[in-house]
Amino acid sequence: MGKLALALARIRKYRDEQQRAAPSAGWNLHHTAQLLVGAAVMIAGVLEGRYGKSELFGDDISYLDVANMIRAGDWRIALNPIWSIGYPWLISVVRRWFPATPHGELAAVFWLNLSIYFVAWIGFLWLLRVMARSLRGDPLRERDSPLSPFLVICAGCIFVTVQTGVGRVSTIGPDLLVTCIFFFASTVALKVFSRPTVSNSVALGVLLGVGFLTKAIMLTLAGVFFGMMVALQGRRRLVAPFFRAVGVFLLFVVVYGAGLSWALGRPTLGEAGALNFAFHVNHLSHWMGWQGGPQEFGSPIHPVRMLRNDPPVFAFGEPFHVTYPPQFNMVYWYEGYRQVFSLKNLARAFVGNLHDLKYVFQEILPVTLAVMVCFCIAFVAKMRTRADAAPSLNPWIVYLPSIVGFSFYLLVHMEGRYVAGFLCVIGMAPFFALDRLPVRSLIRTGAVLLLVAATLFNSSERLHGAIRSAVAGTDMQSGGQWAIAEYLVKMNLKAGDKVASVAPRNDFPCTWAYASRSHIVAAIGNDAFDPQSQVRDLHLFFDHPSTQQQVLELFREQGAVAVVATDIPFEVSSPGWQHVPGSQAWVRFLEPVEVTSKGSTER
Repeated sequence: MGKLALALARIRKYRDEQQRAAPSAGWNLHHTAQLLVGAAVMIAGVLEGRYGKSELFGDDISYLDVANMIRAGDWRIALNPIWSIGYPWLISVVRRWFPATPHGELAAVFWLNLSIYFVAWIGFLWLLRVMARSLRGDPLRERDSPLSPFLVICAGCIFVTVQTGVGRVSTIGPDLLVTCIFFFASTVALKVFSRPTVSNSVALGVLLGVGFLTKAIMLTLAGVFFGMMVALQGRRRLVAPFFRAVGVFLLFVVVYGAGLSWALGRPTLGEAGALNFAFHVNHLSHWMGWQGGPQEFGSPIHPVRMLRNDPPVFAFGEPFHVTYPPQFNMVYWYEGYRQVFSLKNLARAFVGNLHDLKYVFQEILPVTLAVMVCFCIAFVAKMRTRADAAPSLNPWIVYLPSIVGFSFYLLVHMEGRYVAGFLCVIGMAPFFALDRLPVRSLIRTGAVLLLVAATLFNSSERLHGAIRSAVAGTDMQSGGQWAIAEYLVKMNLKAGDKVASVAPRNDFPCTWAYASRSHIVAAIGNDAFDPQSQVRDLHLFFDHPSTQQQVLELFREQGAVAVVATDIPFEVSSPGWQHVPGSQAWVRFLEPVEVTSKGSTER
């Protein structure tokens, strides 16, 4: 009884301190902080979202192609086992309000991403309000109280740093949407743990189900949330909330899984995890050109067709009529590979991902160091004070989903955009502890000033290019590969025309093809076949007229009407090639192939 009375007294003392701290500001202080910090958050999001990216890469183009298939009603192609349907479906909806041009499409994506970014910020604040109550011992059944200005400022710093530093608003992909859904799902889950009402448990199932439609990682996180429900509510013999949440979630899983299985032709819930495990843990050659082997991996059933070996020429125009087929549905090209499980490979992948994690933190290094300093300050401050009131929920439960999600990517493949949401939650841990100190504490003041200074320095580095482009009024859809697309359109290349590509790597970055609505059907240049001799292959193609004619004939047979050579590291002097002004690209237009009555081909 004495300990309970002490805990209650400390709760009352905390509330009294909060009320005494701002007698004149009251309601206005909290809302003013939220408005000012929110404005700064949105300005950073607008700058990075509009001016943070000038060209499209393979993932970007694949999601745009899926959105195109949805708009065209081609669901068998749109239901892709690699690229989940949720985010491109939103693109297909938003694009109806913008011009049907590449500029109009990217404007639609910008406003969609900015909207998701704003909703994610709201969800993050809501999550922090619930976490703050649970960690300081307030019953979660009561109405959420506003966040202190201290936590709002810290939240804004962490959110802006992570979401514009490693998350990137400008990226065309589902990761920001996954972060948004994760924040809301975590908040509802915390409420379910303490107040398992019908609405809370159903909302959790819906959020996790929508998250699964957005990215397969939510299947793993759903298992974490449901496991926590079993652990927390099993002791209280509350099974109905668990079955309600799981039942609603399984509706999404079964329906989406049935659609994917129908499109793929065999049962599946998605293949992204298995294929990424093969790529990044077992080091199966990827991107384009895998013809089979080593022996333990087997051979593909229908690989990218290899038309010749020296230089390597690949054809892949069928069955996907999209911008760059090898990236669009890698499951099709790799079907037949054998999965290998090796503890040695798993350990190597883990070590490699730890190394990659270093680069993630380098993107946000000043703020990372500030958070680590605040961790140490919070630890020392807690050691010097008496025990606080017991939390409503164990702190490990509050942070467990973020820790598990982060650890999952460490085992397979680590990129900053994948773990942005988890970093936001984990990064707030020391500031919850410091928030319990008196409002006028020098420690709290020093911590928030340190974090703000680190955020300003980090953002000035990360957003420098975006700010400069914004001030100059730069058109991000001009120059570079956009100039190639404009040149092709000017030369009367039509939407859907087949083209061939020559490049010193694969065509993962092919803005020019998407912007000109081209369909790449064949290529020289790859990562999976022989990356060490790519430049030699280009010299063999450009410097030997007989070889070039043979390769061009192969391109014609695939239906290509033009060959586009990009990022060529030397001057092209072969006849028939036209230089694209302002770029390192050359284009050669091909005469069509005529098919005779005997089935032979003539030019």
